[in-house]
Amino acid sequence: MYRFQWAIVALLLLKSSLGAPDAPTTTNSYLSETDRARLRGVVEPGFKLTDVASVYHAVLGYKLLNEAIPRPSDVCNYLIKSCGNDLDTSPENIYHIVSAWQALGSCSPLPTATLTQALTAVIEDEASTIPDLYHAISAYVSLSQKLSEATITKLVNNLKTTLKKDESISNFGYVFHIASMLGKAGSFALGKIEDVVVQADEVDGKYLQFEGGLSVTSLVVTGIAGLSASQKTPPPVSGPQIVKITNYLLSRRSVQSPKGVVKLLAALRILANNEFNKPVCITLAEGGNIVSEQQPLVRVKVCDIMGNPLVMVPTVIATSATRLGDDVVVMSKENFQPSPDDKTLFTMDSARFKPQRGFYKIQVSAGNVGNTVTVKVLSDVKVDYLEIGTGDADQTTQPKLVKIAHPNKLGHKIEADSQQKLVMRFLLRDTANEKPVRVHQAFVRLSAVKSTGDEKQLREVIFVAEPDATNVYKFDMPVGTAAQTFGHQSGDYNIELIVGDAIIGNPFQWNLAVVGLKFPERTGTEAALVDKSQGHKYQSISYSPKPEIKHMFREPEKRPPVFVSNLFTGLCLVPVLILFGLWAKLGVNISKFPFSLSAVVFHLGLGSIFVLFGIFWLKLNMFVTLRYLLGLGVVTFLAGSKLLSQIAHSQKVSR
Repeated sequence: MYRFQWAIVALLLLKSSLGAPDAPTTTNSYLSETDRARLRGVVEPGFKLTDVASVYHAVLGYKLLNEAIPRPSDVCNYLIKSCGNDLDTSPENIYHIVSAWQALGSCSPLPTATLTQALTAVIEDEASTIPDLYHAISAYVSLSQKLSEATITKLVNNLKTTLKKDESISNFGYVFHIASMLGKAGSFALGKIEDVVVQADEVDGKYLQFEGGLSVTSLVVTGIAGLSASQKTPPPVSGPQIVKITNYLLSRRSVQSPKGVVKLLAALRILANNEFNKPVCITLAEGGNIVSEQQPLVRVKVCDIMGNPLVMVPTVIATSATRLGDDVVVMSKENFQPSPDDKTLFTMDSARFKPQRGFYKIQVSAGNVGNTVTVKVLSDVKVDYLEIGTGDADQTTQPKLVKIAHPNKLGHKIEADSQQKLVMRFLLRDTANEKPVRVHQAFVRLSAVKSTGDEKQLREVIFVAEPDATNVYKFDMPVGTAAQTFGHQSGDYNIELIVGDAIIGNPFQWNLAVVGLKFPERTGTEAALVDKSQGHKYQSISYSPKPEIKHMFREPEKRPPVFVSNLFTGLCLVPVLILFGLWAKLGVNISKFPFSLSAVVFHLGLGSIFVLFGIFWLKLNMFVTLRYLLGLGVVTFLAGSKLLSQIAHSQKVSR
């Protein structure tokens, strides 16, 4: 059944994978025991038997993980009880009950008549959605019921019509599942596969997914696989296409929802159990990325995506090993040896090609597929010599240095004042080849502990030691110049050398000497500023509430006297008084006033606008005024336009 599934799944990557020069041929991860335990923990709460959906996800999750179902009789009783008088007849709920019941395989018969009656109503309803049809038909078939030819024909026509209205990816996924259960009549969906493939999204050349994430991608993958198996028409497939969809699914193995767990496991199970072309995982075994003189074995794991051994164990070869620092090939065509205890584990002794410390890229092939793994080779370093002492800050004389052997500590204290500098020289060598080496971290730490009663105050400063052209590390610290760094706090300081690197096996921290530093006294402004900062630095922290912050508005401007305000108002009204006076003297002729609706509305609107301006001046704001003005203005404009047209027409007639 699975012979054709793998081939169709590969079409999902056809759009972006063809022609890719560096397309992956294997995955670099698999479903480990840790992943299985975590996924099992996600679905396990479903066995509390609180709702049907949780029980379904728990049962299916355990089945896909090949785990024994806990308390199967209790689960069966719960499923049968859920089919009682208060049965939720939604197709999804019935699908969950029937699928869990079928997965258990040991339950008493379900009330088939009641369930099929509810499912038949959904299947025959032309208004049913595609997801409802999928759940209903899946449950119907799981109950060993057969669809009539007339029903199948009607379903096919209904599905075609619905897809024309809604061509979403999820709908296509459901249709592929439905078509796989319709026998030969489901062949209509084969032509839709390419329409789905072109909508696949490729990420970084390694992953392929569909919009909607894990649920939709799993739905489409399992649907196409099921349709392929039922129609026995596998399309062309390539290894890189298989790997990309698998990479995406494995990248989602941290899913946190029970539904997501079932979707993930269902898709991985179909891919892993396919007999046509199984995806292979080549990756480093746990803890196998570090190689050292004590542990020289490079360990790789070659398995299927579920972590199981391959049926045909291939010959695993390291085709090349390249040092990343300078791209030097240090080894080629070296066989990995299979482990006698674990058929998925293969080892190679790196001591045969004596790699130097660093990072190496190893090309690993297993049969006709391969992958690249990166390992780091560790080596120990040793202090070839270390000299420490003091010298004049102006370099008038050579520094006086004494040698210290690692890991010993200098027996006497070094004294250094503000006219001197603290000097250190040291060289690190690789213990494997005695060559001088540089490390990423070479620090000199000066720390002082000053006891005051029962309290201890720790002061420390860390400097970076820099290597020269011969890889000799040098550290020079003029005491006078460093005074501000140390806060002018003279006293005894421990000197420690800290050496670390990602590719050394023995990083260390060496307390090598004690130095007494005598800094110059603070003077002038610097002393005042430093004392103030130190005082703030060591004062106790108080968490008492701060004073309430109250907003203060600006004091209003002083208003003018009442007489001035009234005088100004009167002056503003003078033009109006003059207007009324002139009207009274000249006489107002209203005999030709056209008593029409437009004339009355125009004058009322004009008057209302003036009144609105007055109200705006007294109490309204600009935004409210503009809203009222918009309505009055439109009405006044239309009425005025009509009035002017009437006046012009009457004058034309009178002539």
